[in-house]
Amino acid sequence: MIEIRRAGLADCSFIRELSLEVVGQGIPENRDIPTQEVKERCAQGLQELEQWITRKRDFAILVAVDSEKNQERAGFIIIEFNHLEESTGEKQSYIFNLAVRPEYWGKWAGHRLVWEACKVSHQRGYRYMTSKVTASNERALLSAVKMGFEIERYQLTIACGPDGRARMPGRPFAERDHAVTRMLKARKKKSGETT
Repeated sequence: MIEIRRAGLADCSFIRELSLEVVGQGIPENRDIPTQEVKERCAQGLQELEQWITRKRDFAILVAVDSEKNQERAGFIIIEFNHLEESTGEKQSYIFNLAVRPEYWGKWAGHRLVWEACKVSHQRGYRYMTSKVTASNERALLSAVKMGFEIERYQLTIACGPDGRARMPGRPFAERDHAVTRMLKARKKKSGETT
């Protein structure tokens, strides 16, 4: 059974490792930046994780654990407070990062993390919590909609070149983590394996 608890300093290595493991899921398919470069940026961005855990006024970090597997960590969510909605100016909480270990996909770990984050946000006086999902990561987008998220805005991107607009470069298929994950899952399903 999945349970949610507040993160402690002992969870920092788990959060960093899982963040680096799944960072490729968030890279848009039309960008050609190497995954390794994004991993390095992610690692740098998490350097202050210990401070975030102790700065409860600015952040809430929750961890999903499997109570049937000796409190094995299944995932985490990092919520940032005082995020402003760009058009209305309303303060809201923001999901800075959310990750679930692949073996816990489909086992409600992500849902429970988000719903608990909603409770925490409400307790802090926020009416809304927002997040961003990479458009090509259909699994994450569909999961978010099932959790109750509403799509409020689309981010549009165009490549720029010497003659004006340019063709988006695209990622090599091997680096499209979410596309590769879908392909492997489809192969398992086709061969009759269970996940």
